[in-house]
Amino acid sequence: MFSVLEIRFVDIHGKLKAMNVPVNIHDLQTAQSDPIFAEGANIDGSSIAGFTPLENSDLHLIPEADSIIELSYTEEPKIAAMCEVRQHNKIFVGDTRSRLKAIIDEKLTSRGWTLKVGPEPEFFLLKDNKPVDTGEYADIFPNAIAEGVIKRFPSHLEKAGITCKVHHHEVGSGQYEIEIKHSEVLHAADSIVTYKAIVRALAAKIGYSATFMPKPFGDANGNGMHFHLSLWEGEDNLFATENPSEVSTMGQQFMAGILDHAEALTVIVAPTVNSFKRLVPGFEAPVYVAWAPLNRSALCRVPMFQDPYTARFEYRCPDPSTNPYLALTAVIAAGVDGIDRKLDLPPLVKSNIFKLTSEERDKLGIKTLPGNLFQALTCLENDRVIQEAMGIHIFNHFLKIKKNEWLQYSTQVTDWDWKEYIDI
Repeated sequence: MFSVLEIRFVDIHGKLKAMNVPVNIHDLQTAQSDPIFAEGANIDGSSIAGFTPLENSDLHLIPEADSIIELSYTEEPKIAAMCEVRQHNKIFVGDTRSRLKAIIDEKLTSRGWTLKVGPEPEFFLLKDNKPVDTGEYADIFPNAIAEGVIKRFPSHLEKAGITCKVHHHEVGSGQYEIEIKHSEVLHAADSIVTYKAIVRALAAKIGYSATFMPKPFGDANGNGMHFHLSLWEGEDNLFATENPSEVSTMGQQFMAGILDHAEALTVIVAPTVNSFKRLVPGFEAPVYVAWAPLNRSALCRVPMFQDPYTARFEYRCPDPSTNPYLALTAVIAAGVDGIDRKLDLPPLVKSNIFKLTSEERDKLGIKTLPGNLFQALTCLENDRVIQEAMGIHIFNHFLKIKKNEWLQYSTQVTDWDWKEYIDI
């Protein structure tokens, strides 16, 4: 018996929001027959980032029955469902989840294709804002002191419809990763926002905090959220070839689209001032626009696999601060643009790009990603393909909010400023 339904949606940042509705639902299988799935709930859109102005703020939420999940970590029996956001009885143009659905229909479903995404969200587990351990990559107990805590997380994720592949300690002290099994793109986006909510809630219940901040500590690796991407037609992986660890011509074209739009994509998939403190040399985060098999210094890489059924490539720029609906909208637009234009990949780069000189990179034609939020926003303003995929409402609100974020950051006087300049 479930007594509460969370009707869920996200703001323009991808932050999960919900209206809690009392219900009397016996089980998940019969939940959709409850009147709430037809009635929905109203919200004030002017209180949600990127939604509506005060003078036209009424929005309506209709929960989607096929997205129902159980929240096993709450005190009261509770279920949740993502919703369709409507305004004046039409799909609200500012809802990034609905925008992703529209791009899926336009770019993928109309051609008989499905994009599958395997996200790898990383997070730091903290106690009083300090890492809970001093472990390193793949460490076990006692170096990974929170291993016993983390191993309980996947069962709660599984009950919420998220299949976990593996969990392990990451490179940074107190840093962990629970890999999510690849799934259809909309489900993958739903899984990311649910994953973050569950990890935070479970950490809080035991007196810890979990942060998905891209770069919480200046001297440590940041939190990434790499996307493993593959395109399917029915049961056929369109990126597969007869050769292990290679992707098809279509896979190469999709990857070439990502590289071609890489500079504009950056501010969508790594959208905060703090994101660009992760995207620096020396911490395994991508900085240069290049691709290669296996090479983790490249923006896109083809990981090792033996079974062509698992053919894919990894896009390494995204971090967990992204709105996954907006990020995957942009990824689809860029990748399909690469297919439509039959783009060729640039020459692969086998070297550790971080060790190349600027002259060597120039000779190889390797471009650099934007170095800060302002530069990245300028790149977005110059990319019509990504703008059109976002839609005019979302693009305009995103641009305004992010320019204001940059302005606020640029006018801050920090401790570093005092230490560096107080004696001038």
